[in-house]
Amino acid sequence: MQMAITFMAVVAGMVFSLAVALLAEEFIFGQVFRLFFARQTVPHTVPVKQNASAAARGNATVRSSI
Repeated sequence: MQMAITFMAVVAGMVFSLAVALLAEEFIFGQVFRLFFARQTVPHTVPVKQNASAAARGNATVRSSI
């Protein structure tokens, strides 16, 4: 039981140390959380390759995934 408590204390100390280090880096540089939580840009349209015969007939369809 003592070993489990020691393990939990070590893990808690490491997590606390990482949190303090991230907070200090954020105060100094101000870039960490922007990198982790940046919005991902998703393209609204998907380019569709048209074959030459459908484009020549004028009935090529373009589909978008919105």
